[in-house]
Amino acid sequence: MNSGVTYPRGFKAAGISCGIKKNTKKDLALIHSDSRAIAAGLFTTNKIKSASILINLKHLRKPDAQAILIVSGNANTCTGKRGIRDSHTIVQSVADSLSLKKEEILLASTGRIGIFLPITKIKRAIPNLVTHLSEDSNSAAEAILTTDKRIKETSLATKIFGRSKREVRIGGMAKGAGMIGPNLATMLAFFTTDAVIEPAALREALTLAVRSSFNLITIDNEESTNDSAIILANGEARNRKIKKGSENFSKFSSALNKISLLLAKLIVADGEGAEKVIEVKVKGAWCQKDAVRIAKTVAGSNLVKAAIAGSFPNWGRIMAALGRARARVNLNLLDLSINGILVFSKGEKQNYQEEKLRESLNKKEIKIEINLYLGESRSTAFGCDLTEEYVRINKE
Repeated sequence: MNSGVTYPRGFKAAGISCGIKKNTKKDLALIHSDSRAIAAGLFTTNKIKSASILINLKHLRKPDAQAILIVSGNANTCTGKRGIRDSHTIVQSVADSLSLKKEEILLASTGRIGIFLPITKIKRAIPNLVTHLSEDSNSAAEAILTTDKRIKETSLATKIFGRSKREVRIGGMAKGAGMIGPNLATMLAFFTTDAVIEPAALREALTLAVRSSFNLITIDNEESTNDSAIILANGEARNRKIKKGSENFSKFSSALNKISLLLAKLIVADGEGAEKVIEVKVKGAWCQKDAVRIAKTVAGSNLVKAAIAGSFPNWGRIMAALGRARARVNLNLLDLSINGILVFSKGEKQNYQEEKLRESLNKKEIKIEINLYLGESRSTAFGCDLTEEYVRINKE
């Protein structure tokens, strides 16, 4: 069965090389719905935004959209009026090739900042890209990568049924390995669904999913100019229209949350130079904002990340990070555990085997648990260790 963005009915995808990247690596991807669809998108909070995002913000004033073109290897950011013109040009080229309106095409880009798009190469490649559309999403998932080591795609059925017992499906693919920090992280994520759903409900579901997944991961605390999360819904499942507040909205939102969190974890695991995934679970916070602040701060601390890279059990770095998170903390109440080993409790260092803790830090997944005993709020953030390889990649 098809997976990724082609798992829902009526979607096709393609990825080819148009010459942006070296060594004929795939660098141009397209997602297309056979039938009319609606869209929702969320984008970086960085004040510097790519021309692609500026185009999308304009097109998404109306939710109708039927295709997404993704350019990989060139951010098309800080390219001025020419960057905007180039974006319009390639969007029009896609629209012409698919017999759609320009406003029904969304655009995403990722790569180096401050370089003009190779517009001739891209225009020449678009008709070929369209002819390669198929129900195999693998080439598209590969084409959107930059410093990623592996493709990231997944799919899920929702237990919402339409006509002829058609179950509503959701598919997704993402890229991201560096410049990943909270606030939609530095990444591109694309979702498709065959659900019949109201535009407002679709946007709400995407907002909730991003808030509990991509907004809670960090690799290097950097935030890109191109971060985008976009979803297309074409209604091919022919279910009763999903509305905000309904039982089916809860099912749909839950499924989208699951698929988003899985992709977010894949991004963290594929972080530049990363060898370990760090999960920071905070509970007992006075409020939700405090729980999120502490989880993000600990997961993003360079000192914590470096210690874990070296399997160095210096939990004092975790304490220092949570203490600077601008959240309510009482040292005489909180507990701190690392991989299930209680190292600090109620204001006192605990008796534990140092060697056992150090050995546990050699695992590929590190779990940090903090209980503040101040309330009922909780949050979980994900990060990765900081290695010499990250510096090597980025100094180049």
